[in-house]
Amino acid sequence: MFSGKTVIITGASSGLGRQLARDLAVQGANCVLFGRNEDKLAQTLALCEEAGAQAITVVGDVTQSADCERLVNESVARFGGVDIYISNAGISMWAPFEEVKDLGIFRRLMEVNYLGAVHGAHFALPHLKKSAGQFVAIASIQSKVAVPYHTGYVASKHALEGFCEALRCDLEGKEVNVLTVYPHWIRGTDMRANACSADGKGLKGSGRSHNRESITPEECSKAVLEALGKRKGELIIPNKLKLVPWLKLLWPGYLRRKIQSMVKGQGE
Repeated sequence: MFSGKTVIITGASSGLGRQLARDLAVQGANCVLFGRNEDKLAQTLALCEEAGAQAITVVGDVTQSADCERLVNESVARFGGVDIYISNAGISMWAPFEEVKDLGIFRRLMEVNYLGAVHGAHFALPHLKKSAGQFVAIASIQSKVAVPYHTGYVASKHALEGFCEALRCDLEGKEVNVLTVYPHWIRGTDMRANACSADGKGLKGSGRSHNRESITPEECSKAVLEALGKRKGELIIPNKLKLVPWLKLLWPGYLRRKIQSMVKGQGE
């Protein structure tokens, strides 16, 4: 399905990005791995090469439009085009709004989670139009429902969802598919440890952990690749979360209490 396709993956140094790269490499895709940490990117590169795929790394930051332009240019120079662009890079937060001391985290969340995707889409789009390709945004179920202690994160993912919906309208009839992915919490990644806290620092050393409601990178990657194969426009993982929009509409109080209970189970 993906053999010979050129796929750009941002945030490829760990977590879901690394898993997507590995799974795509197994299926014969040409993988372009983008991230800020050169050493971790090299580890992902090794996994791709072990799977027999052609792959390159590009070091950069999605918040810098020039880096995203260079990413696409290097992909085209190496592989001749772009078939799939996966905007996966992202950061989270964990802090009650009233306790936030560093308002800069809200700008940072928007720059990474929203503008990072906008930058990539802008430079990849001309090539995706040529290949009748696909743009993928890894959003969050929090794009659709609010969660305590995540005000900036939820806002950035709402913005990302809105961008994808409008982009899909812009591209109507132009053979470029836009896939928005809405996963639950994904365990086994660096997201929780690197989440912005009230003082703007990460949560390293925190006791917070994901509960049994979370999903694995393997589960998420498998679902994303299946959705790409079917050129879907929306993917909610796991399936039971498809109830969330309906609960929000019909029983908002129940949904709010359920989410509050889940968050309290995440540790202190």
